[in-house]
Amino acid sequence: MIAAALHILCLLPLTTQIMRRNPQRDIWLFLSIFVAAAGTVIVLGLTGEEVQSRGFTAALHWSELSVILIFGGLVICNGPKQIWRLAGYIGGYLLAFGGVAAVFNVFEPVADASVTEPVLYSGWLWVHIGTSLVTYALVTLSAIAAMGYVVQEDALKNRRPNRWSRRLPPLRDSEQMLVSFLKWSAWVLVIGIITGFALRQVEGQSLLYLDHKMLLTLLGFAVICGLIFIHEKSTLRGRMAVRFVLGAWLLLTLAFPGVRFVSGYLIG
Repeated sequence: MIAAALHILCLLPLTTQIMRRNPQRDIWLFLSIFVAAAGTVIVLGLTGEEVQSRGFTAALHWSELSVILIFGGLVICNGPKQIWRLAGYIGGYLLAFGGVAAVFNVFEPVADASVTEPVLYSGWLWVHIGTSLVTYALVTLSAIAAMGYVVQEDALKNRRPNRWSRRLPPLRDSEQMLVSFLKWSAWVLVIGIITGFALRQVEGQSLLYLDHKMLLTLLGFAVICGLIFIHEKSTLRGRMAVRFVLGAWLLLTLAFPGVRFVSGYLIG
C-alpha cells in the first residue's frame, strides 16, 4: 500500500498540469514528467513486478511507464506540435490506471504466473514485450489526442471556448497527432505480431491457433490499418476517426491488460 500511495502522489504533479492557466513547455512540465516516471520505477522496484510477469497490476504499471517515457521523450525532443498541452490529460489517465492497480494489488494472486524456459531466454520474448508496450503507449497517446479533439470540436461548434478547450492543442494538431501515433503504432505492431508467432514456435504451439490475446491484437491491427487507409484515400475526419482510434485502444486494452485480468482474477 505504501508503494501504491507513493506512486499516486508522484503522478499528481503531471495531472495538475491541466489546472495551469497558461500551459507551457517549461521546467515545471519536465519536472512533473520526471517525478511521474521516477514514481512508477520506484513502485516497480518495491513490488518486484518484472516486465515479463503475467500479472494484471504488472501490466498496468509497465504500460504506464511506457506511456510516460514516450510522452516525455516527445516533449523533450519537441515532437508533434503542442503535444505537451495533453500533459494533464495524460496524467489523469495514468492516475486512473494507478488507482486501479492499487485496488487490485490487494487481491493479486500470491502465485503470480511468469514465463518459463525456454521462452524466458528467447530473444523473441524481449522484442515482443518491447513492441507490445510501445504499441500500447502510442495507441494510448492517440486515444488521448482523440478525446482532446472531441473537447475542442464541441467548444468550437458551440462557439463557447472554455478553460478546458483553451488548454488543449488546436483542432488540426490534435487530428494530426491521433493519426500519426496510429501510423507509428501500426509499424511497431507488425513486429509485435511477428514475434508473437515466433514465440509460439519456441513454445511448440501451433501457429494456426488463435488465442484471445492474438485475436484481439489482430482485430486492433485491422482497425488501425483501416483508419489509416480510409484517412489517406478519403476525407475521413472528426468523430468517425475518433471512433476508430478509441476502438483500436479498447481492443488492445482487452488484449494486453485485459487478458491478464481475466487469467489472473476470473480464471486463475
